[in-house]
Amino acid sequence: MEKLQIILLFMQAFLAFCNICIMLFAFKTFLSKPHDTLESRVAALEQKQKEHDQSLLQGNDRFRSQEKTNEVLIHSTLALIEFEIQYCLIEKKPMTNDLQKAKEDLNRYLATK
Repeated sequence: MEKLQIILLFMQAFLAFCNICIMLFAFKTFLSKPHDTLESRVAALEQKQKEHDQSLLQGNDRFRSQEKTNEVLIHSTLALIEFEIQYCLIEKKPMTNDLQKAKEDLNRYLATK
């Protein structure tokens, strides 16, 4: 009988120890939850920031391409205006005021650029 009481006492102490361990684990999990939530939010924000940066880089590449296209179109327009002016001079035809104004406007634009 006495051995049974000793075994029960040890079992009771062991169960109390296990109960304390479970309570400490639950308390630790409860305390770490805000940290885990914050960590996941930061990871989501970092991912979103990477997506925004990538989008901006793609937009900048598009603007560079558009700038090259604009440059080619401006040079082509200037060449066409020069050709038309030369044609008018060679054929001794009167040059229109709009043609001369277009050349001056384009040259003014290129000078300020």
